[in-house]
Amino acid sequence: MRFVSASFLAMALLVVAFAAPAHANTCNFPCFNGGSSSSSGGGGGSALAIARRYLGGNPTGRRRLWCAHFMNLVERKAGRSGTGSGMARSYASYGRRVSDPRPGDIAVLRRRGGGHVGYVMSTSGNKVTLISGNHGRKVGIGTYPRSRVVAFVRP
Repeated sequence: MRFVSASFLAMALLVVAFAAPAHANTCNFPCFNGGSSSSSGGGGGSALAIARRYLGGNPTGRRRLWCAHFMNLVERKAGRSGTGSGMARSYASYGRRVSDPRPGDIAVLRRRGGGHVGYVMSTSGNKVTLISGNHGRKVGIGTYPRSRVVAFVRP
């Protein structure tokens, strides 16, 4: 009986160790861990915290065109519906369009060969920093010219 208890305890400790986000409290950008940046109380900060858990990975299992799939995954985990589409531009009509993006808002970008979508982490002048899926084949952080933004949306 002691062997089963020790095995159970060891397994429980492993689960706890691997369940914690690998990048907790290491954000180099304005991070809002769990707070809402959305005026509707929708939990934009919560979406950022959820997205950060996947930095460096690909939780969708897809090889191509998965930024919108990643957004749908995070939106569902944040308690929202997402668009259900695999098209980045589907997020241009999701929520309410805004011209003053805040952390947790969504940016839809024009990209050669298609579009891209991600969560706004910060803006500075004519640059916007996003966390997004399929950024170098993983969830990553990138800075883009604001001129490429098709729409800022507040979920």
